[in-house]
Amino acid sequence: MARSARTRPKTGGMKHRRASSAPKRVASTPWPTIEEFLDTEEGTISLGAINHSSLGYTAVASDEHNMLVALVRNRGETFHQLLDRLEQALGPALQDQIYVDEINEP
Repeated sequence: MARSARTRPKTGGMKHRRASSAPKRVASTPWPTIEEFLDTEEGTISLGAINHSSLGYTAVASDEHNMLVALVRNRGETFHQLLDRLEQALGPALQDQIYVDEINEP
C-alpha cells in the first residue's frame, strides 16, 4: 500500500498546544508524543480493524477537525513497531501539519 504524506494549510479552528509553566512530565511509555497527545485531550487514537477486510489492523490518530495519521499494519510488523511508526508520524502532524494517510488513495 502506498504511503501518502501531505501538508494541509493551518486552519483557524485547530487547537494548538498550550505552553505551561509547570515542569514537563516524563513520559511513562516509549511513545511520549502519543502519550502527550492523549493526556492533553487534543484528539483520539483508534487501533484495530476498519470495515474493509483487505486493510487489516490500523492505527488512526485524529483531532476534532482532521485525521492526522492513518497507518496500516504491515505484514510481519509487530504491534510495538506500529506504535513506533505512529509515534514518528504524529509529531510532524501536530507541529507542521504533515499528515500521513496509508488508508485512502491519494
